[in-house]
Amino acid sequence: MPLTKAKLRLLTMMLALLIGVLLITALWHNPLSEQQLAEAGRGVLFILLALGLMGTQRLSLVLTAILCSTTLPELFAVKTLSQQTLWLEIITLMLCMGILLYPDTEVTAP
Repeated sequence: MPLTKAKLRLLTMMLALLIGVLLITALWHNPLSEQQLAEAGRGVLFILLALGLMGTQRLSLVLTAILCSTTLPELFAVKTLSQQTLWLEIITLMLCMGILLYPDTEVTAP
């Protein structure tokens, strides 16, 4: 794995871990509701995917991208534009897609 790809994967892992922690800690800052519990469950999934992102397989990248893409409809809602986790998930989605599309071997000039 090229060094650039490994560094981007590490950055993606750290962002996924941060998103998971932020979603879980929102339980202490907001009133307890069904929606808050579902968001905390998503946070647990992000933490588990962060563990998978420590490896080299593509499955964790694909699953992280799918989980991040579930918040894309919220991007168009005016009331949720200030959420930190929304923007972090969009950045993580872009990083996952970039890593997935990045070539596996370095191209060298002849």
